[in-house]
Amino acid sequence: MLCYVTPKEHLGLPNKDDVKEGIIAYKIAAHSADIAKGHPQAQLRDNVLSKARFEFNWTDQFGISLNPEKAQEFHDETLPKDSSKLAHFCSMCGPKFCSMNISQDINESVKTINIKNIESEMKKKSEEFKKSGSNIYV
Repeated sequence: MLCYVTPKEHLGLPNKDDVKEGIIAYKIAAHSADIAKGHPQAQLRDNVLSKARFEFNWTDQFGISLNPEKAQEFHDETLPKDSSKLAHFCSMCGPKFCSMNISQDINESVKTINIKNIESEMKKKSEEFKKSGSNIYV
């Protein structure tokens, strides 16, 4: 059983935004419970969202999230331009240190090399990072 609670619980009369925040918290708790209970549709939703995130499909990420308006609002605080919806990085990591972008680069390079060369390719990436000054934020 889940109980819906607003941020103002027992502190004051909730307004429209408090009710919305309470409902979102409820949806997150319900989804977490569905995942824990092994509901396939809950896992499918997470998998689809993860795929959209990995592919930098911002529109789908917003739509699939439990609070689409808030997700887009957070994104647009830092990257408001329409062109940012096509960006292959997020505002947190930036274009140089995005783990998903780096993973995609590695996946692409693995397609063109022999599997035995993966370790040497990883060493090359490491050396590249060191030569650039080992700065995470450029």
